[in-house]
Amino acid sequence: MTLSSRRYVDGGPSRLSDDDTDQDVVKCDACGEAIEGSPAGSGLFLWTRGDEVRYEEPPLCERCACAIAVGGMLAFEGEEEG
Repeated sequence: MTLSSRRYVDGGPSRLSDDDTDQDVVKCDACGEAIEGSPAGSGLFLWTRGDEVRYEEPPLCERCACAIAVGGMLAFEGEEEG
């Protein structure tokens, strides 16, 4: 699946009217800035409710995607070292 064909789900309310001017604007889930073009990455929220597994893949801008990825790698490296 290519990045441009992915569907981003934010779990928010669906729009009721088609005349919204920012209908196609994708915003970074971490900082809220508008993303021009394809998002640089996405987060992953995973939770369960009973037997049902739900997930969201919110879009991230390039700056936030990089910061979150590096932060995760540094945290993992710290756990490995002891």
